[in-house]
Amino acid sequence: LAAKTQISELETGLDMYRLDNSRYPTQEQGLEALCIKPTRPPVPMHYDSEGYFKKKQIPLDPWGSEYIYLSPGSDGSLYEIISRGADGQPGGTGNDADISSLNIM
Repeated sequence: LAAKTQISELETGLDMYRLDNSRYPTQEQGLEALCIKPTRPPVPMHYDSEGYFKKKQIPLDPWGSEYIYLSPGSDGSLYEIISRGADGQPGGTGNDADISSLNIM
């Protein structure tokens, strides 16, 4: 549940970033673009000086790993945020299962 909540919060930040800058951060810019203005092109022209994630730091998932940000997402969507679960490996079941923004409702 914690990972799903964090992913939802990150999605809100990504949507706010897009509203201001007409695009989501690139994969290379990563989720850090929600906290620190990217210097890699395309540099956002209307970046909010407060950033887009109120906690000012991208959290680790509940198992202590970084979230994976794909742009585009694995299904061709504009982006995807993934936690690899407790084992940190792709796939898995139960506590080891991946959690993706594509599967959170």
